Amino acid sequence: MILRGHHLLCMLGFKGLGYDSDFIKNMDTIIKKLKDDDDVLIKLVDNVDNICEKCPNNITGVCENEHHEDSIKEMDDTVLNILQIKPETYMKYNDILDKIKLLMTEEAMDDICCNCAWKGYGYCVDGLKNLR
Repeated sequence: MILRGHHLLCMLGFKGLGYDSDFIKNMDTIIKKLKDDDDVLIKLVDNVDNICEKCPNNITGVCENEHHEDSIKEMDDTVLNILQIKPETYMKYNDILDKIKLLMTEEAMDDICCNCAWKGYGYCVDGLKNLR
């Protein structure tokens, strides 16, 4: 499985809301697979991933929000940096969750997600709290 940095935070608070039914179904499938088998090996990236496959912002394999100031890529890089993970690293999901529990803070999420449309709902920060 391939996951980009910021999606590690999005998955914490996902509530079945999203762009359309294809996106929601894809996200649900990925989260269920990870919950059912936390030993799944994941390649961590700072570009499009398996969740992006059904996103309307994915234009022929590139996120249209990836290359500007405060971009999705910057969010990915910041998350991976906080978790002390280099892009293209392979890890088990269980080990990633341990790093999130240990290293991610609500304050960091406020900064990382400052331009995210979902931030105001507080779902992802609640997911971090529930993880602990």
